[in-house]
Amino acid sequence: MKRTCKLAAAALLTAAVTVGTVTACAAAETAVTTETYAYLPDHSVYFYDVDDGYSWAFREVDTLAVAGVIQGRGDHLFYPRNAITRADFIVMLDRAYGMSSALESGAVTAQQDFSDVPSDKYYAKSVAAARALGVATGTADNRFLPQQTMSRQDAMVFLKRTIDRTELTLRDGAITGFSDAAEVKSYAQEAVGALTSAKVIGGTNGKLNPNAPVTRAEMAVMLYRALHLTENGGSGGAVYHERKDTVNLCIGAQSYSDVVIENYDSSVTYEGLVQYSGLHQDGSTMYVSIDGAHAIDRTAEYKNGTFTFDTDAENDGITGDYPAAADCVAIDAGEPYHQIAEPVSTGSEYRVCYPSVRDGEVVAVYYVK
Repeated sequence: MKRTCKLAAAALLTAAVTVGTVTACAAAETAVTTETYAYLPDHSVYFYDVDDGYSWAFREVDTLAVAGVIQGRGDHLFYPRNAITRADFIVMLDRAYGMSSALESGAVTAQQDFSDVPSDKYYAKSVAAARALGVATGTADNRFLPQQTMSRQDAMVFLKRTIDRTELTLRDGAITGFSDAAEVKSYAQEAVGALTSAKVIGGTNGKLNPNAPVTRAEMAVMLYRALHLTENGGSGGAVYHERKDTVNLCIGAQSYSDVVIENYDSSVTYEGLVQYSGLHQDGSTMYVSIDGAHAIDRTAEYKNGTFTFDTDAENDGITGDYPAAADCVAIDAGEPYHQIAEPVSTGSEYRVCYPSVRDGEVVAVYYVK
């Protein structure tokens, strides 16, 4: 599946850390498509295990995955419930903020290596860069403890230090409103207060759970929000503003992240198969107009290289037997969303599907197995 997205980081460039607009893929410059329908998922389109139970995280996971900031562990699995290690958390920070490039360019000076971070480990360069920048600190006996799980408060400390190396400013914040505020260690209170004030951290049921391990899904949400901070100006400090008018969407075999709905209506639930128009890019931002949701309630059959369709459904916009275009493709709208390289002629039906029609021909078949 070809991936196209835009990940906007609000932070500006500094001499030490390369931070700014993170472009996940080179595409989206000429977002001209011939499809008439887009798919707005309620689950990750890349990882089977980030399903509709992760409504609070799947968009963030997919956006960062497309940008190359986070990766799965093979077979389209992300393991969102697993705790993240200190080493992996630093690797994610490095991919998002380009800390290694600051070390390689000489903008910062390498420090003594941690005794428990061998130079041949995949995380060694990221940890070295984080130490040079003052993001990563270790124990009194010079250990980093790379395989130890990252606690929520330590993750906030590392993230706050990283943001401080950019030109963004975080204001101080109080944590007294959380019932477990007393559990936050003294060294972490400033970072926790700043990130809660910036709305990067929201807590759960009035608790911060500072000593609990950070899960991979929580890490994705935390990092996504940090990369979308916007400076309020003055002494207000940078804040994350959740945008209800942005979506991740799939068109054909491409996916797009953080797309702004130009005709956004707060009373509409944007998910499933929708008719769209006007997909275009202005600067680094993608825009789309969404005209309405359509139930995926059709049936298609693929035999001898040809799709045929049940066109008896009422009020579905199709009133006759439309032929399939020569380059008609089949799109699995399941988990993960993907285009079938070549439909398999088994004689069986593709159920629960909807054809995308253009100029009297079916150009794509969206379906769920």
